[in-house]
Amino acid sequence: MENTDTNNEIWQVEANGKVYDTNFAEMTEWIDQGSLLRIDRVRKGNLRWIEAGKVPSLVAVFNTKDNGQPLSPVVTLTKLGPTSISGDLSANPVNTSTVVTTASVSPPTDQPSFAESVCSMHPGILAVYICGTCSSQFCKTCPNSYGGTVKVCPFCGAMCNSIVVVEETRSESSTFSAAISEGFGVGDFTRALVYPFKFKTSLIFGALMYMFFSIGQGAVAFGGIFMLGAALTCFLLANTLTFGILANTVENFSQGRIGLNFMPTFDEFSLWDDVVHPFFLSIGVYISSFGPLIVVGLVTFFMVIGTVNKEMNALQSDAARTVNPELSYAANAAKQSENVKELLNKDANVQKQRVDAINNGQPPPQVIDESERNVERFNQLIQKQRKAQLESAIGKTPETRAAEQGAMIKQILGYGVVFLLIGGICLIWGIFYFPAACAVAGYTRSFTATLNPSVGFDTIGRLGFDYVKIHLMLFAIVLMSGLIVGVIASVLAPFDLPGVGNVPARAIGSLFGFYFSVVFSCVIGLALYKAADRLKLFR
Repeated sequence: MENTDTNNEIWQVEANGKVYDTNFAEMTEWIDQGSLLRIDRVRKGNLRWIEAGKVPSLVAVFNTKDNGQPLSPVVTLTKLGPTSISGDLSANPVNTSTVVTTASVSPPTDQPSFAESVCSMHPGILAVYICGTCSSQFCKTCPNSYGGTVKVCPFCGAMCNSIVVVEETRSESSTFSAAISEGFGVGDFTRALVYPFKFKTSLIFGALMYMFFSIGQGAVAFGGIFMLGAALTCFLLANTLTFGILANTVENFSQGRIGLNFMPTFDEFSLWDDVVHPFFLSIGVYISSFGPLIVVGLVTFFMVIGTVNKEMNALQSDAARTVNPELSYAANAAKQSENVKELLNKDANVQKQRVDAINNGQPPPQVIDESERNVERFNQLIQKQRKAQLESAIGKTPETRAAEQGAMIKQILGYGVVFLLIGGICLIWGIFYFPAACAVAGYTRSFTATLNPSVGFDTIGRLGFDYVKIHLMLFAIVLMSGLIVGVIASVLAPFDLPGVGNVPARAIGSLFGFYFSVVFSCVIGLALYKAADRLKLFR
């Protein structure tokens, strides 16, 4: 059955000095009747005039007619009403009905392959180019050249494309359509696990680099400012390597370039593009994901440090009292004298009130309880004075020190409960948002977009349930990685040395760590590849 869009295209036929408007179905009928010959000139739309026998879609009709074979029937759709036959029915959704049955050669529903096609002008030579408008195929020399790279069809004047490029584009489009219909799932996780082994050289080279950087981070155990700087440099380089791979893989996959190497190309090495930019992207990912957790941790740390400093100051005061107990004793004695004076003045005022009441003929106020309380206060002050004098000589008693430490721990725990709750919420946020931040960093390659939560939430919303699948796959990756590293550490436990740790276990574990980081990058890339239409990604 003939394609409806083809049947409704506007064609013109030149015959006997006149031009007739028609369509493809009517031209096939004229060929069958012998009214339209190969040498008659035709054109589609406003394209150049060419001979009807050189139109690829009409060649099969002429050949069928010349061989005396019957033409296949085709059903076409026409619009009801006075409108013309031009235009695309899909672009003008009006009521239609089946009204015409003509004869034509029915083209195959699948798009034909151009691998073995021959030139329209030289049948003995394989075609290299194909016209994007009239679909005529030509050898390398037939198309007109402009600027050395632009090829123009000699029949209709439209641009010609390489058949190889057309086939690749058609294959990519077909693969993408199949992937969209298949959806993101377990098959993609298996594909991500296998994908790094397609590029064994890059996998081995990258894993060795990552191992070197991981071992270098252990230099901090040797102490010294230089070793600390070396360890920090190795950490930054390892982080830059993994995020460079993630950004490169996600960018390629999201734009449909499946099958390219996960390792960034260093043919045109750029310090900014290959080192600095991935480093800033990684910083953006960590800030947007775990920034709140880092802030909570810093605030908690400084508050605990402040409380501990108070305790240290108290210990220093104890030490000062031990060295010169008379200073502390003199201070306590002065304070005691002030308290005694205050109590004596208060008692004198009470006695004066009693005398005034008796002179005025009034009953004196009851002050027995007050006097007893004053006596009790005197006794407490004397006990404190004796205790202070004793502690000034030999230091604080265990009871005093235990009470002060208990108060400090109670204060720290009071901070801890609040910050533990806030920190837990921030940790959950970081785990939830981390894959989205990695995806944004990969397909935008923008530091500001990575920091912008609205871009991440938009990505999560468009991914939908696929984002949950990404988290499940990430959990599986972490589980496998932890299991393998744990087994390696157990087997190589005898090599654990004081100060430097288990260097062999760290080296072998880093190899697997690099592999799983590539797998995670592929998971993010495949998820974006299959959601490219929802994310409106450039392809």
